[in-house]
Amino acid sequence: MLTPAQREARRGRLTASRVACLMRGKPDDLHRLWLEMTGQAEEEDLSRVWQIQVGEATEQRHLNWIETARAIIDELQRCGVMPADGRAHIIRRGEVVVHSMHDQFACTLDGYIDELMIPVEVKHVSGKEPIEVVIERYQPQLHFQMCCMNTQRCAISIARCLDDPVVEFIHLDHDYAGEMLRRGIQFMEFVRKRVPPVALPAVPPPVSKWIDYNMVGNDTWRRFAEQWLQTRGAVEACTEAEKTLKSLVPDDARKCFGNGVRITRDRANRLSLRTDS
Repeated sequence: MLTPAQREARRGRLTASRVACLMRGKPDDLHRLWLEMTGQAEEEDLSRVWQIQVGEATEQRHLNWIETARAIIDELQRCGVMPADGRAHIIRRGEVVVHSMHDQFACTLDGYIDELMIPVEVKHVSGKEPIEVVIERYQPQLHFQMCCMNTQRCAISIARCLDDPVVEFIHLDHDYAGEMLRRGIQFMEFVRKRVPPVALPAVPPPVSKWIDYNMVGNDTWRRFAEQWLQTRGAVEACTEAEKTLKSLVPDDARKCFGNGVRITRDRANRLSLRTDS
């Protein structure tokens, strides 16, 4: 639920959560938004929409959870911005951001990943739809948010029922964003003049360049997948054993040995584990 301060900051502005009807070409939805923004109708009451209420109730826990999500940690490492505490820091929660060039546009952030300098949107859905379908539905909101934030990408985290949230990174489609801003400017002019808006044809949301491949039938893939599955446990056990053995080395030891293994310390104080042969 929006706070009074958030409502005041959003007043009279087209916001990211309401922009989808401009791109979907549905006259009734567009006219309804125009009525609301011209003060001729109340905003839709979502207090009895259970999915939305669950999303609001779990939003902060959702944001806290994904600060250590594997996809975000991998991205921090890839970008070379991993914090010392090993987690992302999601800040600016609930902040209303006004577009720097178009004062009539705004978005309300769920959060902002400080190290990556991108907004993150969190959603709670029923789990009956594929992730790709959910992302497609929210592309207008995500793109409008990127425009208001002047970023080239954003993140969306989708929690389906009781499954762990899934994080995806979305890149700005400049053509789609440009058309959205053009339609937004036109719509706000209709609001200003109090003239009913003209519905435009639907614009399909951007299609991800990434493709999923089913590798069943590829013999090389099958052979090495089986090998990886068979040896995975041994690798994990080996890593844990090495970590424990090194922790047992006294601080003043140059070499420790016994039971077929040895650990030596080099001049840089690094420990190396080898077979003692």
